Amino acid sequence: MKNVYRIVAKDPGQQASEFDSILTNTECVRLGIRISHTSHPLIPNTYNLAFGPIRKNGAVDDKVRLSHKDYSKVFSTALLDAISFLEEHPGSYVGIDGSDNARAYMYYRCIQNNFTYLSSIFTIIGVNYYIRMLRQEEDGNCDLDTDDMHTKYKEIEANEIINPEKLYNYFIFNIKPL
Repeated sequence: MKNVYRIVAKDPGQQASEFDSILTNTECVRLGIRISHTSHPLIPNTYNLAFGPIRKNGAVDDKVRLSHKDYSKVFSTALLDAISFLEEHPGSYVGIDGSDNARAYMYYRCIQNNFTYLSSIFTIIGVNYYIRMLRQEEDGNCDLDTDDMHTKYKEIEANEIINPEKLYNYFIFNIKPL
């Protein structure tokens, strides 16, 4: 990956990294990358990767809206960190949560805009719905349609067209074997 920001801090034991991103207003903001220590409850061997501004408690705010000068560069920097994790943890996967439709669409566009390169490194799988189900169960309010009650996996293809209501909201990456 060539078009990435330089990782300025890395704590492998905490599965945490930091880098500086440039916003459209030319402001520089420190972003954190955090990979969970525990596997996802519904997808074995999948560890969530979150990235965003760093909160005072060290967690990242992956729901804040920022106007990055180069979204693909931010996304690629997070994926570069994912490569390091996946190389250190063979058989594992890294998942990125599109926490809302706008963010899921942005991630999907970053994947599609860089598909040829990314697909030479990763198997990229889109997952529908399950994360919404988990969030609503955590909130104690789960009123989903039965169509939303199962997990759908699909390997992402170049230039595929998806109805926005059915867009993947969780993206799983695994390094392709050499």
